[in-house]
Amino acid sequence: MAIHVKLIKNNVKSRNGYGKYYAKAVSQGEVTLEEIAAEACRNSGFKEGTVIGVVTELQELLKNKLADGQTVVLPGIGRFSLRVKSIGVEDPKDFNLGRHITRVVCGFLPAGRRMQDGRILYDFCEGVKAVWQKGFKP
Repeated sequence: MAIHVKLIKNNVKSRNGYGKYYAKAVSQGEVTLEEIAAEACRNSGFKEGTVIGVVTELQELLKNKLADGQTVVLPGIGRFSLRVKSIGVEDPKDFNLGRHITRVVCGFLPAGRRMQDGRILYDFCEGVKAVWQKGFKP
């Protein structure tokens, strides 16, 4: 398993790392639910329609539980919760939900564990190495 990377120069003058080069992951494409369902069928013996049905139902349940204000914890995947972005006010009495909340976003914290040295090892990242993007030479 590997992710492809290339280098990008930081051109934002107000940032500390201005002028330095940083690694950026490069997507190798997207995968659809149907493609995942087909692979799950080959790996598990479940029928493709069953996999699609379960994932579709999971998506609907996630949406409903999040809308009810609950945090959804999926072991091995992570935690989902809704958060709000808002404009600050000087006095709490002046806060208006319709005017000062600018948007609702879904937060995701991937499943992982803290190592003895304090780092967090995320389950989805375990065993993944970085390689140069095809055609990219620093």
